[in-house]
Amino acid sequence: MTPSILIAAALVGMGPSEPGDLDNSNAGTAPASLTLTGVIRDFKVDHPDMESYPGGGTKNMVLEDLGADGKPQLNVDRCASLGWGSNAQVTSEETFNQWFRDVAGVNTAIPYSIELEHESRASGDVYVFAMERPDYFFPIDEAGYGLSMSGLRWAAPGTHNFHFTYELETNFTYTDPAERDADFVFRFTGDDDVWVFINGKLAVDLGGVHGQQSDSINLDDEAERLGIEPGEDYQLKLFFAERHTSESNFRIETNFVLKPAELPVISSLAD
Repeated sequence: MTPSILIAAALVGMGPSEPGDLDNSNAGTAPASLTLTGVIRDFKVDHPDMESYPGGGTKNMVLEDLGADGKPQLNVDRCASLGWGSNAQVTSEETFNQWFRDVAGVNTAIPYSIELEHESRASGDVYVFAMERPDYFFPIDEAGYGLSMSGLRWAAPGTHNFHFTYELETNFTYTDPAERDADFVFRFTGDDDVWVFINGKLAVDLGGVHGQQSDSINLDDEAERLGIEPGEDYQLKLFFAERHTSESNFRIETNFVLKPAELPVISSLAD
């Protein structure tokens, strides 16, 4: 997002624990692609958290656990200690709680699907969805409130719809590490805010308004903290916010199969 602090991310491999077979349970059954459907919520530029607070991101902006309603919980103590606004990169708990909930007069909800394509690499096989520089992730230019026409810091009016969030829920089977060739690894690269929760626990933390950044999790290394055990199915939820001009980068890489989950409830009252 913020041009002066863009961070280049070259994803050639995933380090010591490289992706391997994409077989979560049965040999030779990895699909050619994965289609996942989530909910985009479009916001107007005058929302207090949109087109505000550019910087380098804010770690620990949300709590370790999802709330009872399956949404991220703002780390109020952390934000208050940093200072609400430009330091914490969020206006208040009230404004944050609107990001991933349907709020009439504040946002409008739109179902949206992405397709992760299978790629075979020397380091192992992965599924990838990538819309990043120069082919940015602006999925609702012709939907919701439409193109952003005023109040933009680093873009001309009518270029894109710059202010939205995306909530994506999936499931996966955690298999025995001793029965596969590589660790389970999930990586996200993009901007702005991104949080990934596995089994309700924070797994990827890229909060705040920032340039393109990367974070990943090795599920095998973090299995105890995440509370996951071989042979069981678990939820993976991704929460993304595009809050500021002028870029929107969105890249997922995973070497385990993500399965579609039920679409989050969309309120008909949001507009």
